[in-house]
Amino acid sequence: MRIFLLLFISSSLFSGPLEDLDKFIQEARIQYNVPGLAVAIVQDDKVIFAKGYGLCSYNQKEEVNPNTIFQLASVSKTFTSAGLGVLVDQKKLTWDDEVIEHLPLFALKDSYPTRYATSRDLLAHRTGLPSFRGDLLGKLGLTSKELLYRVRFIEPESSFRNKAFYSNVGFFVAGELLSALSNTSFEKAIQTSLLSPLKMHHSGFADNLNNANVASAHAITEGKIAIIERDKSVQFAAAGGVTSTALDMANWMIMHLNDGVFEGKQILKTETIKQMHAPSMVSEVSFTETLPINDHSSFSFGLGWNNYNYLGKTIVEKGGALEGVRTIVTLIEESKMGIVVLTNLNLTLLPELIRAKFLETYVGKQEKDLDKEYKISQEKINTLVSAPPKPQNPLPFKGKLSDCTGSFANDLYGKVIITKADDKLILKAGDIQGTLTSYSNNTFMLTWPTINAGHELITFTFGTEGKAIEFQTETLGTFYSSEAPKNP
Repeated sequence: MRIFLLLFISSSLFSGPLEDLDKFIQEARIQYNVPGLAVAIVQDDKVIFAKGYGLCSYNQKEEVNPNTIFQLASVSKTFTSAGLGVLVDQKKLTWDDEVIEHLPLFALKDSYPTRYATSRDLLAHRTGLPSFRGDLLGKLGLTSKELLYRVRFIEPESSFRNKAFYSNVGFFVAGELLSALSNTSFEKAIQTSLLSPLKMHHSGFADNLNNANVASAHAITEGKIAIIERDKSVQFAAAGGVTSTALDMANWMIMHLNDGVFEGKQILKTETIKQMHAPSMVSEVSFTETLPINDHSSFSFGLGWNNYNYLGKTIVEKGGALEGVRTIVTLIEESKMGIVVLTNLNLTLLPELIRAKFLETYVGKQEKDLDKEYKISQEKINTLVSAPPKPQNPLPFKGKLSDCTGSFANDLYGKVIITKADDKLILKAGDIQGTLTSYSNNTFMLTWPTINAGHELITFTFGTEGKAIEFQTETLGTFYSSEAPKNP
């Protein structure tokens, strides 16, 4: 039955709205210069559309199909939430249990949230942890225990439950909670409780990317499309490490849209699904959110999902981005319809554009020009990984590069080593290293090898003997030389 369905829905024998949507996707893929993507649409308990477009790799001939494997990026967070939901159904956990009761090593910077933070707080981004702060921890080669210990050194962005800040570290902690209560690894828990019962046979984690039918990661660099190294770090699997296909994700959507039931089997209880989808924390709308989300959409975080209003309909959604990958899953609860879009290009807004067209088709149109608005949004997104503009009148660095070398450390990230290489400095942190180039005076630009890490300005402070005693960054904090005492 599944093979027949795949052959049928992949043969472009669509009509009406699906035919129009198919044509739109074909044209938009070319317009947005995306090498390949896969799309699936479900209604009630059926797959009504599944198709691949373009190529797995821009320089090869293998075409994307509905069984091509993509990294899900932050769509993985919906699996972490559901994995904890299984434990809620088993009465091993409630959404409002204090995390520390089940995970004694857990601690935040402040004592009050340490004592009272719950899994709901982690999953709805309301612990006070800053947006994206601590993401570098997942690339340092730390053990899970070491990483969990380091969380206590992250300075909060706001007081507990005061504002929403999108935190991958929070989901790392949620994954550790799931692992501890399941008495197995996070990956094994998700495989056993969700992927296998849902017959998501092509889904898994980083090792799944060794299969033949896999989409490569791409980015546009210097105006040209190129294959880039994908992010395969495993420590933040609960935040972004699941891999899947459009057809497997169709099963995921069917279960969520049918009150936790898949092929007659209750995978998650109805109340658990409702809790995950419902708003748990109101969030501000930033420029990273795109139409139809706006300041009047009641945009909120659920448990691993986003929730907003569109023309009177409740939309439950989650998007994701990793190096060379963009994804989105969107559910129209009242219509029991959903769409998944998986693409293999870095920071493209094509997934959101397709979901916006899907919502226009099956819910109704807003008085907005999608093409115009999305081009503006895409330009803003592109600036995220652009280098800061050079100062108009930069001051030369008056010291010697060797004066900046040595061992530096802070509590959160631990030790980093700065060495000199020709006319540049190399900063090595755990398993990764970045390049420091002169920016102005004592300030250097730190460029990481991963494209989405962007750039960071760091400023050195020198002691009386001319040797660097510390350096400061906006997002990584202050690092002190091992040869100099910390500030009193």
